[in-house]
Amino acid sequence: MAKKTSGFNIREPELAKVLGITHPELDKIIQFFDSNPNDQWELLENQHFIYLNRSLNERLFSEQGAYAIAKYMDENSPKDIWKVIKEFITRHKEKLHNSFINRKIQDNCTSLTVRNSRHFLSKKDVVSIFCTNSTRLNKAFEEIQKSSKPMIIHEDFDDIDGVRYYSLLGFYKLSQNLAKSLTIKDRRAWCEAIEVVGKKTFKLIIDKQAAQQQRIESAMNKAKRRDGSKCQVTGIKRDKFNRTVNIVVHHIYSKDNYPHLADCQDNLITLTQEVHTEFHTWNGGFQKPCTADSFVEFVSELYPDNYEVTLRLKNIKQILNTPLPKIK
Repeated sequence: MAKKTSGFNIREPELAKVLGITHPELDKIIQFFDSNPNDQWELLENQHFIYLNRSLNERLFSEQGAYAIAKYMDENSPKDIWKVIKEFITRHKEKLHNSFINRKIQDNCTSLTVRNSRHFLSKKDVVSIFCTNSTRLNKAFEEIQKSSKPMIIHEDFDDIDGVRYYSLLGFYKLSQNLAKSLTIKDRRAWCEAIEVVGKKTFKLIIDKQAAQQQRIESAMNKAKRRDGSKCQVTGIKRDKFNRTVNIVVHHIYSKDNYPHLADCQDNLITLTQEVHTEFHTWNGGFQKPCTADSFVEFVSELYPDNYEVTLRLKNIKQILNTPLPKIK
């Protein structure tokens, strides 16, 4: 929703339920507000509500609009509506707050990796999730290290390829420190909620990753059977004459850069470990993205007699670049 309307997030059915009335009863109250512009009761568009569907007279209310209706009901009903609506607004704010944290975590978890059976997150992503800066995060870390329960290397934090990472346990220890030590109340509340929201969100992310990894491993096993566990570049196969040969499965379009193709059998090809390492070294390292074009170029330069695999790779490129047909 556009920024100018972001404060309008309470739907009519939701508001009616909280007020203990039916949706049609709420509609009658809204009509009463609209009926006499000269009385004390009024609902102002773009202040108390916006139209979700003007032709149906369907509205989204702001907190101020919800309070206005509750105030009217409180003065015209024996029920303690005012107390009910205040509790609802508090819970509603908390839900929205937690939703923002959930989105922040999902948008900043690309570095999530497993090390020593623990999930670790890069310092850069941790800083983004906390909406802070490296200096303030360093201070929180130093304060924890001076406490009676300092963080433990390889368990709470680690340096991976020269980059600082925090395990999820270390991540929550940092959030607890910031929730107590930050001076701005809203920032403390954000960091305090991160532990609760984070545990749910990271579980969903980790479960999704685990399911994806199972699909990838299944596709890799099927690709090995399809290719007869034979290197498609050299033709070498592990058998009683070649016991030391290790056949691996290569992602033609790298799985980190093309995750939608990670468990696609057409995107997999079997190679010897030596050819696999040779290709990635030629391509600039295992971390560099690779495509069908880069593999075709590699084979053409280092294995120029293998016309069959280059033709196969060009066919695969055509298959994987072809958009799926539209469902009628």
